[in-house]
Amino acid sequence: FELQSEDDWTRAIHHNLNIKRRTCTTFISNPSITNDPNKNENDIPCGCNRLRREHSWNVFEEKDVQWNRNEHTRSAYNNAYGYIPNTHAHYIRCDIKTPPNILTKLMFDIWNVKNPQLIMCIIGGAKYFKLNERLEREFMKGIIQAALKADGWIVTTGFKTGVVQLVGEAIHEHRVTNPRSHITAIGCSKWGAARNRASLILSKKSTNSIQDATMDTSKRTKGEQDLEPNHTHFLLLDDGTYYGYDIEDYRTKFVLEASHYNKSDNEENVPIVTIVVEGGPDTLSTIYKDLSNNIPVVLIDGSGRIANLLANFLNRTKSIINRSGEDNNDFDWKKIIHMKEAGDIGKSKTNFRSYVQEIRDGLRDISKGSSSSTEQIDELLEYFLYCLQPTVRSKIRIFSLDSKESLDDTILEAIVHEKQQKSLETNTSVDREQLLQLALAWNAIHVAKEHIMKDDLNDLDSDAKERLFFDALLLDCPQFVSTFIKLNFDLTQIFYEKKINQPWKLRLNQLLRLYNNDDSKKNKERLYLLKKCCNNKPIESEEDLDLILRKLIGDYFKPIYTPSVTNFWKRLKPCSSRARIVDSHAIVYENYNDNDSEVPDPEETQKEARELVFRDLFLWSILTNRIEISKVILSHMQTRISAALIASKIFKSYKNFAYDNEAKDVLYCQAEQFEEYANECLKCCYYFNEEKAHEIAIRSINVFGGVSCLQVAVDADDKSFVSQPCCDQLLNNIWHDKIEPIQFTLLQCIELLLSIFSFGLLAPVFITFREVKLAPIDFNNDQKRNNFMTVNETEQERKSLSSRIKKR
Repeated sequence: FELQSEDDWTRAIHHNLNIKRRTCTTFISNPSITNDPNKNENDIPCGCNRLRREHSWNVFEEKDVQWNRNEHTRSAYNNAYGYIPNTHAHYIRCDIKTPPNILTKLMFDIWNVKNPQLIMCIIGGAKYFKLNERLEREFMKGIIQAALKADGWIVTTGFKTGVVQLVGEAIHEHRVTNPRSHITAIGCSKWGAARNRASLILSKKSTNSIQDATMDTSKRTKGEQDLEPNHTHFLLLDDGTYYGYDIEDYRTKFVLEASHYNKSDNEENVPIVTIVVEGGPDTLSTIYKDLSNNIPVVLIDGSGRIANLLANFLNRTKSIINRSGEDNNDFDWKKIIHMKEAGDIGKSKTNFRSYVQEIRDGLRDISKGSSSSTEQIDELLEYFLYCLQPTVRSKIRIFSLDSKESLDDTILEAIVHEKQQKSLETNTSVDREQLLQLALAWNAIHVAKEHIMKDDLNDLDSDAKERLFFDALLLDCPQFVSTFIKLNFDLTQIFYEKKINQPWKLRLNQLLRLYNNDDSKKNKERLYLLKKCCNNKPIESEEDLDLILRKLIGDYFKPIYTPSVTNFWKRLKPCSSRARIVDSHAIVYENYNDNDSEVPDPEETQKEARELVFRDLFLWSILTNRIEISKVILSHMQTRISAALIASKIFKSYKNFAYDNEAKDVLYCQAEQFEEYANECLKCCYYFNEEKAHEIAIRSINVFGGVSCLQVAVDADDKSFVSQPCCDQLLNNIWHDKIEPIQFTLLQCIELLLSIFSFGLLAPVFITFREVKLAPIDFNNDQKRNNFMTVNETEQERKSLSSRIKKR
């Protein structure tokens, strides 16, 4: 239900979910301060770090007893939840013993947070530290890009200090430049460490207050921090104590629960990744816990302290891992050592004996200022050696400024590798579709090719391929579109319905999916002018598509999705048509009936349907301003010259709908690109064969509404195309008809005049006529060329087609 008032909050927190807080029940003086003679009795804190007066009235008091959180605290009625006024961030105080699934339900069902496709946990330095300017820029850009690409969550400690402050700055900068964009940032913070937490308690809120817990000018007590104001949600975990930042491994448990919330057994969990920036002893402990729960880790090398130390020894111990993997076939070397027993710790130290002392010294340097004892250093050493194990280190990725990949690509690689490693360990097949969906969201084609596709997607069913191809189109991923086409995705089956011995029928609903499921691009791009051309109405039928194309191209463009002639003219068309594809259907079907003894060649009809698919996708990509995808589709088309000229015409027509001069200039440049492409294609054809180039320029292209290249070029005012030698010579030939146009001497002019005055009687004697060249054309060889292009066929081609018709 929607939370509209404080009563709704109360019902959800206290009745639906029963979320409590935790409070101290017994005042036991802190022994380290009790012996201080300068301390007043009222200023001596309890073991929970609160003063006597800050305890509830019914608190008990004991002496000579050591304070214990499990024995001297209890759950109590929750009195702090709602949203912070200035930032509108949701927050709730909750007992640290609250089951993680309860808070997950709160996030999804009460706060209505969108389901993530990725959960990023960012940990590291809790104090001020300085990053290299370029590394800081790459880090801020990487986490924002990853969060946007995958609708991801960013999970931090939530306090305005150290790496979390850097994350907050990155979110703020993004919001300033993209106010409509939303990033979910969740702070798993300790309630007792939040400064000005009293203002978050409902009974102590002031309606006239202009300050909140994220903005306060009062003196900060040691162990307290401001909440980071750019976070959207705060889970304030209450263990009954004040100060300090330890929430144990609750954050890990929470993200693991959120990753499989409402997921069936057959569905893959949402991927989780931990990103480490700088950090100290607590950060190493968190890395150990996350790796133990199969959460991959990305180290930001160069950020300092534990991130640098771990990245350094991971690189240095590569040689030991490789050498031992070749020489030692013992299974124990590959088995994970969990550091639970002394024998396991000894094995791990033996494997890396030459580095143990150096690692210990590095950990001791990192722990300076944190009063770590020898036992604590030994424990950190165990965590460190756990990370160096062969099976564990494969879950760790290192990002540095020297890396070829960006941070967001490194994050994706870590997720993909972890999924594949998990499938090997459990002897199950990895869900390649989910990984490809993630790679599509990232638009990371090199990661997909290297780690997921590997030049083979035959194990995916047709529905999965269809979903992937549609996502690649709608997400504007041209490299993925090109790769899927090269991997022989059956596009004809996706967009056309195959009928035996009948024309393939367009699946209109599939095409309308592309036109109407494009809200993100419609609302974000100023050059998305299709909605303005349609008067903001949805495209619902073939008639709507034809109307838009005629509006942008011209009335001479015949309908390509709806019948354009009466039945009488349709019956006459086979007698006069010079095209194999007429009104989107093959002419070989025009006179077909069930009693005929001949059937069309299935291979030819498949090729024709494939050309129609490319035509439909090309027009869609041009109309929706997906330039790069249109170029990919164009490279696979046979009628590419006419397609490029039509694109030029559409962009020039779009100028009338553009919002400003800048948009008009961009559209004009795009039109020129396609015009130049058509020019170069025609030049190549002209240099190869002049006669065929003339035919290409003037022939009617029925795939594109019966228009000709020259017709579209003239209408689009493509002067550079019309002024080519090919078109110039073609127009001369049309003007002179059968007369040889190159007759300019004085004698030839006199002979021409005599032929005219004699009413053509003397013309055969004096006038030179052009010779018709009937050289045979080997179409099989032509089709083997990389840049092969065909348009509507000649009489000779149609005869060749007829000869391939098979007998039943």
